[in-house]
Amino acid sequence: FDTRETKQAAEEYTAHNGHVKGATFLANNNFFVSVGDDQHLKMWDRRMNKELRVVRMSQTINGMQLKEDVVTISHGSTVALYDITTFELLRSHTLPCIVNSASLHCDKQHYVCGGDDFKVYKVAIETGQIMESYKKHFGSIHCVAYSPDGEVYATGSEDGTIRLWQDVVGHTYGLWQR
Repeated sequence: FDTRETKQAAEEYTAHNGHVKGATFLANNNFFVSVGDDQHLKMWDRRMNKELRVVRMSQTINGMQLKEDVVTISHGSTVALYDITTFELLRSHTLPCIVNSASLHCDKQHYVCGGDDFKVYKVAIETGQIMESYKKHFGSIHCVAYSPDGEVYATGSEDGTIRLWQDVVGHTYGLWQR
């Protein structure tokens, strides 16, 4: 592969029918996962240049994030968590709106998500209970992501804003010094 040659891709995969909504490498870079408009989560082996596993979601996939060995998928009004090594469904929760993005906390006890009702939700993994919800955006939330240490998460909205939220409100951290 020559990076100066613009006509040739390093590797190419016919991955999904329709748009590819996301792709991310696993820890060793020999494998990656992808999601698409065809409602499929797929695992790929780069060494063999082939698809290894497929899971079909019940609704259109809006987002995917990987945290260690857990992939978090937002599809329709559902957030589903899968073990990336076995593709086993770990948990699935239905939220009160279409969910566009979800991010798993580093302790894997809860996640945050946002969607079409302009709210961000914090949800307990074990029970699916909504622990907190906030409505500060003036448009649908399209992306949610935790900081690596889990102290803060960011939400991005079609209202043109990015908001930063403390995972534990009132905790002394960074800009939130007392």
